[in-house]
Amino acid sequence: MHTLMHDLNPKRILLIRPSALGDVCRSVPVVASLHKRWPEATIDWLVQKGFEDAISAHPNVDNTILFDREQMRSWYTPKGFFALLSFLRVLKAKKYDLVLDAQGLGRSGLFTWATRAQSRIGAKNAREFAWLGYNERVDIQSTHTVDCMLELAQFAGAEILPDMQLYVQKKDAEWWDEYRVDQLLHEKYMVLAPTSRWKSKQWPIEYFAKIAEVAKEKGIGVVVVGAPAEASQVETLTMHEGVLNLLPELTIGRLMAVVSRAAIVVANDSAALHMAVGFNRPIVALYGPTNPATVGPYLQESSVISASVSYDEVHYRSSSMGDSIMRTIEVDQVAKRVHEVLDS
Repeated sequence: MHTLMHDLNPKRILLIRPSALGDVCRSVPVVASLHKRWPEATIDWLVQKGFEDAISAHPNVDNTILFDREQMRSWYTPKGFFALLSFLRVLKAKKYDLVLDAQGLGRSGLFTWATRAQSRIGAKNAREFAWLGYNERVDIQSTHTVDCMLELAQFAGAEILPDMQLYVQKKDAEWWDEYRVDQLLHEKYMVLAPTSRWKSKQWPIEYFAKIAEVAKEKGIGVVVVGAPAEASQVETLTMHEGVLNLLPELTIGRLMAVVSRAAIVVANDSAALHMAVGFNRPIVALYGPTNPATVGPYLQESSVISASVSYDEVHYRSSSMGDSIMRTIEVDQVAKRVHEVLDS
């Protein structure tokens, strides 16, 4: 692994990883590695507005720089253009010494370039011409997303620290403590995360209902999580007796609090799953058209149940496949794994 040609002693460091939420959660080893190498440096994180609760309590993150995606989506209008220009000026004014673009898309490449930092590091194969924003380009060798991001930190001179630990804000932990008492929820509970932005990644909701029955047999509670806007996806599951629907109550911070105490998390390829990894919770991860070797729960390959699929021939964004691939994952197989985890 090559490193920078010059020695760095950065005082101000910026990690750029705005989205998606699951990717933000699993990017924390990068700041852990950078902090270990430069404990006196200030480390900021450029993150999409709304996702900051995922990382703002992390002890190695000094400040969150919020990217307002909605405001800047219409950059071609006068209002959007001036919002973008103002944001780019803020980035330059921060006078960062070292910037890592862990997103690798055109927008994040532009942000990296705008900092004018002495060292602007990103992947050589970054998409949408993002690499034009870097003055140090890394020939990434790894397969898994987390390892790819860690290569950027290693290139900068940091020793890789695969520390996935996430942190819950005090207000969210207190909310969950009170809510559990109010709802008479069992001390031990299963989290089901059945929603997905993409139908292709969603295990059928009626299958999740059968896994809820396993929890009831074991005498533990069942809570369902997801974004409030995804409520329609879980209706048939949350109608079951003893299943606690948390969607109307959840923020990202509250979701983290719920996941952090779970006895087990059963989830599609989703943010809740990667949060569970960050809290070292037992998981059963259900994968269809996405490849767990690339985007699976980090260092937890044995927790994955995946459909038999040729990844070169499918793409999760294809609307035509529906949940056909996920349906091939059998309920009995998942139930057996859940029993094994809860009995261990």
